[in-house]
Amino acid sequence: MLIGVFAAGAALCLAYFIVILIYSGMETVSAVMWLFFAGGFGVTAFSVWYYQKFPERMPLRLPVSLVTLCGAGAAVMLLLQILIISRVPQVADSGLEYLIVLGAHVGENGRPGRTLQLRLDKAAEYAMQNPETLLILSGGKTREETKPEAQVMMDYLMERGVPRERMALECQSTSTTENIAYSRLMIEEIKERKQEEIKDERVLPAYLPSTMNHGFSHTNQVGILTSNFHLYRATQIAKKQGMKEISGIASPSDRILFVHLCFRDGLAILKERLAGNL
Repeated sequence: MLIGVFAAGAALCLAYFIVILIYSGMETVSAVMWLFFAGGFGVTAFSVWYYQKFPERMPLRLPVSLVTLCGAGAAVMLLLQILIISRVPQVADSGLEYLIVLGAHVGENGRPGRTLQLRLDKAAEYAMQNPETLLILSGGKTREETKPEAQVMMDYLMERGVPRERMALECQSTSTTENIAYSRLMIEEIKERKQEEIKDERVLPAYLPSTMNHGFSHTNQVGILTSNFHLYRATQIAKKQGMKEISGIASPSDRILFVHLCFRDGLAILKERLAGNL
């Protein structure tokens, strides 16, 4: 029974790795981890089989250690997947004052990659339904990219009909932690400028009409828009940085790669936890 479970796990991981290769190729980030998972399950299944067949040739502690290690790792990853999937909101909060849109990979042609395009389509939809929301487009430039992700995001959203004045660009960040940290600072600066505008408006003569901040609701509500598999990690990092009332908005992700993306983000959550960012 135990051998069959681990052998099936190895076969499933190997099969999914092949699916990823056929669907999107080796350029898929961290795709090789499925080979690692397959190898771990496969070695564990073989060690249990070998011990049962030749108990005098192998110490019991080896298969026990491998079974414990694989079992604990699988349990941790399963728990993380539950957290990632269960925290995706079913309905997006409306009327947010600021919405941080997190960047993602930009293609060699300077256009948004598949993941980023799905986020931007969701952002454009939200912007059209909530005309008072200011979009904070967050994403810097990696070595492979020719211009900041935020610039690419703005160009795409303008093509979708979002006015330039509805967007602010944060072009320094290169990670989720930096995305949120720099965006938070930008929002604070924007708030300070608005407060100064309000003060300037109060000293105007009463008979002068004023449209400054007309119709703008000062709720100071902030949201984060990112992919469904990434939302849990992003909101937890934001809360760690002091944004306690943050709202999450999830964009869809590639259906074929969804499991891969969730597992990859699960590993990233462990890394962020060890680094003290969660």
